[in-house]
Amino acid sequence: MTPLAPLPSRRGPVLAALGVVLALGAFLGFRLAAGGRSPAAGPGHPAAPAATVPAPKAFSLATLTAPCWGCPEAAKWPIAFRTDLDLLAPLGNGSANAGLFFKDFAKPNGSRYAEAVAAMDRRVDGPGDLGKVLPPDDPLLLEAEPWCDQATMRFYPDFFPLEGYATQLPNLLVPLNLAKSWVARGLASDDPARAMADFRRAIRLGRLLRQEDATIIADLVGLACIRAGAQGIYDFARRTDDAPLAVLASVVFGEHAPQRLLTSERVTKVSLRPFARTGTGGTPTLDLPDAQLEAIVTLARSDPDRRFRGEGILTLSIVRALGTKAQQEKALATMKEIAAGGGPLSSLATWALEHPATKDAIADALAAFESR
Repeated sequence: MTPLAPLPSRRGPVLAALGVVLALGAFLGFRLAAGGRSPAAGPGHPAAPAATVPAPKAFSLATLTAPCWGCPEAAKWPIAFRTDLDLLAPLGNGSANAGLFFKDFAKPNGSRYAEAVAAMDRRVDGPGDLGKVLPPDDPLLLEAEPWCDQATMRFYPDFFPLEGYATQLPNLLVPLNLAKSWVARGLASDDPARAMADFRRAIRLGRLLRQEDATIIADLVGLACIRAGAQGIYDFARRTDDAPLAVLASVVFGEHAPQRLLTSERVTKVSLRPFARTGTGGTPTLDLPDAQLEAIVTLARSDPDRRFRGEGILTLSIVRALGTKAQQEKALATMKEIAAGGGPLSSLATWALEHPATKDAIADALAAFESR
């Protein structure tokens, strides 16, 4: 079972909380000057297994290219980095699922949600445009470090069940603030090796968040983490007069804005909001052009990114409830086709078929479309 779309009933408040931070660009004991200490989990908290992180791949400026996100062929690309991020920050080889750590901070019932709230209260002003960050010696920073050395992160269905629009999201403020805090700590460090380790850790965390390709909001937060880490490396490379590293970091950094813009464009193109109205008694109605329905069907069937196909499926569930008779039949047939296809989204389509959209779910969904 794989919940693979941004979830309107919760996404709107999350987007509102993250909007300013995303626009800008975005933990026990001091790290000792000689070697540091092995991080330890708090009482009752799982400890990450030991892991190693390989050195970045060697690269040559002669072979480094800047992807043309504005060229026509980009319309067919997945919205993902074209530059190999192993050149900057390879993933670690840890055997644990990093979601095991982050799941406990989920709002409102995560076992460590209160700790997440307390951590946000401990933040201080960071350098540049990073905004608020955790202090460099904050215990949560150190505890989280080894979890970013794991090779995988996933939440569905390992920790959160598939429940359509009501599917639980992880608390994405936690990884976003961890990444920004590591970048801030790296920028303040006098040790080049430690500074680069912090920048690369932020990028690895972003890569882990994008790995599952489950929800659009988690993907955007992962993208913001990568952007912050790449910016840190770029600033560090300029300061140390490392021109090749600065060029590489700038190419990665330059891929951030096009991916955010294309994400917004792709979702807006299939939005129902312009065609929805509130009728008598608060009942929603939908005056959907057939061409718009075809765009939604195409998204659900064949978008190169799983999160957008999931978005299309849940949008079809609204059309199934509010469209014309022919549109309802088209939406239903497409959902059945995807459910029977056996692909990674078949479980989401099956869930949508078995749980027709309620009035409240439709209202939440349309409100989320409006908030974008």
